[in-house]
Amino acid sequence: MCGMSNVGLMRRVLSITWPMIISELSDSLYSIADTYFVARLGATALAAVAIGSYLSWLFFVVIALFSMGALVIVSQSYGAKEYRKAREAIGISLIYGFMATLLTSVLMYVSAYHAIALISGKSPQLIELAVQYFRIRILGLPIFLAAFVMDSAVRAVGATKLSMIAILTSSLLNIILDPIMIYGLFGFPAMGVSGAALATVLSIAYMVPVEFMFLRRLGLTPLMSLSISKVKNVVKIGAPAATERLIFSVGNNAYIAFIARCGDVALAAHQIGIRIESFIYMPGFAFSIAASALTGQEIGKGDVGSGKRVGWEAAKLSLLFMGILGVAVALASKYLVAPFSPTEDVANLASIYLILAGLSEPGLALAMTLGGAIRGGGNTLVPMILNAVGLYSFRIFPAAILTSRIGVVGAWIAMFIDVYMRGFIFLVIYKRLFERLIRRVV
Repeated sequence: MCGMSNVGLMRRVLSITWPMIISELSDSLYSIADTYFVARLGATALAAVAIGSYLSWLFFVVIALFSMGALVIVSQSYGAKEYRKAREAIGISLIYGFMATLLTSVLMYVSAYHAIALISGKSPQLIELAVQYFRIRILGLPIFLAAFVMDSAVRAVGATKLSMIAILTSSLLNIILDPIMIYGLFGFPAMGVSGAALATVLSIAYMVPVEFMFLRRLGLTPLMSLSISKVKNVVKIGAPAATERLIFSVGNNAYIAFIARCGDVALAAHQIGIRIESFIYMPGFAFSIAASALTGQEIGKGDVGSGKRVGWEAAKLSLLFMGILGVAVALASKYLVAPFSPTEDVANLASIYLILAGLSEPGLALAMTLGGAIRGGGNTLVPMILNAVGLYSFRIFPAAILTSRIGVVGAWIAMFIDVYMRGFIFLVIYKRLFERLIRRVV
């Protein structure tokens, strides 16, 4: 009977995950399209987009504060059939999230030059291009907030096919806009890296009315409110995830700073490698979100056993999916990097990155999916602690030492060690302590 139950849970995971896998693969098209078209502008332009992207991700922490809180509350409220609570959580996240991201956008637009210079070193051309890209991306932060909060709510109730439609069409729009705005087609001015940033922002803006329409169809039209007590609940749940995102983003910016010191060729190779790798690890986010949503629904119903099992089934599927894709990417690395590499030196380094990254995917699958299941169970603090300690202990500090001795490959070796160590730790914690970690929030 248990076996049949697990098969049923696996089918349930797959039923909501496959549209999200397509969504996440579509999401990867944003970055891979930028990489492909910007590569024609040279290694420095490609390196500038890498710097601007990493710094932009740092401020997505504000979005995570509200989107993760909304996801957990909506999933558990949906499981408990408390639909009004779900609608209130969405509305409050949109209002307070918009105010927070608007303030962040203005502050970072003004201080963009100093922030970029801190990461990228002393190359004037690299700094100038990275500032151009970053300023447009950061002004779009409130738009990203609205799109991601609503998409989190759609996914939280299992309507992943609707999420897939929104993200896939948005990605296709970005692919159309990229060459038009980067190169200046059809009478538009050639904007270079600024065009790549603007194409992304406009494509995300398209998602906002689409996601709102889907929420209305699901009976989850946001209930706008300024309730302090309710926003405190959203923030309380989302704060550990946002703090984790902040710690992770600061660490990643330190990590990319070590790589930047290895030169534009190393940074361009890293950008190409990580963009291609995103076709593996972005589906990992799909399994992570599925684990969060389904575990949250079971906990909302009061069934802890099913919550733990559904999270484990999601982890097994993620391990299989990412492991197979990772090996395939490692084997084909030389051919995959060729279309994106402006020089042979960049191509050779990017190929090394893909080999190490591809073979590390099983560890990343466990860390992402089991962490997602624990968050869905109402505990966002433990994943934050585990990821933060792992990132700095196993990646950042070793990268600081290794890059000074063996160059950029040292940073990638540190990454390889990090994901396997965190995957193993999450596995042990999940198996032994899940029942003691979860809590109901509705």
